Amino acid sequence: MTPWDELGAGVFRRRYARFDQNVGVVIGTDSACVIDSRATHADADQLRAELAPLTSIPVRWLVNTHMHWDHTFGNARFPEAVIVGHRMCRLRLVEDGEGMRQRLLAAPWITEDDRPAFREVEIVPPSLTFETSIRIHLGDRTLDVTHLGRGHTDNDVVVTVGDVCFAGDLVEEGAPPSFSDAYPDEWVATLDVLAPMAPATIVPGHGDVVDPAHVRSQREAIAAAVAHLRTGDGPAPWSRAVMDSIGARLDTP
Repeated sequence: MTPWDELGAGVFRRRYARFDQNVGVVIGTDSACVIDSRATHADADQLRAELAPLTSIPVRWLVNTHMHWDHTFGNARFPEAVIVGHRMCRLRLVEDGEGMRQRLLAAPWITEDDRPAFREVEIVPPSLTFETSIRIHLGDRTLDVTHLGRGHTDNDVVVTVGDVCFAGDLVEEGAPPSFSDAYPDEWVATLDVLAPMAPATIVPGHGDVVDPAHVRSQREAIAAAVAHLRTGDGPAPWSRAVMDSIGARLDTP
């Protein structure tokens, strides 16, 4: 069982082998905030059980870094928390949450053991939304939740607390980013905003903790991929399958 890593005072992340996913928790004097709720009710229940030995401070806040199922389908298991997300995160879950579930259930890589878990999910969208930024107070801790622009989705947010930034799937480590709902050109511009403002410790949605140099490297790879697809210049930075997924999203309005 992967332990909690304390990245700053009262700031923790846990890296789960399942989907190689990171979850954050920030603990203040009067409340705690969880960052992303995992993929199923069972996953969220495991997360809650593993929070118990970490703190008895109540979880009053839950931030969704974006609308994808692996970050939001555990929301229902935090009924006492205010769920915070970008305005478009709520809209996507309200309008297409069930469609996302059906596409997931039809995916060939989903195991038969997982299908019942995804079927039982109650899709719960954020109840507190914002357009650009919102500040959450946990007593002696303050979180800034910010939408820097479109990238991995149209509703990505980053959560900054002290010297730690939880970047969601705007930043990936250990594998190429996912472009299924992406805006590749704008992703480059969004990372141009993130890299200079990000603290030394950046928690990606999946993979190991990184630094601003990794963000700049990912920015260059996405820019190179876009340039290769538009003009044929330079080598393709990723496999044909990844490049095809980028090409399918170029010029998405």
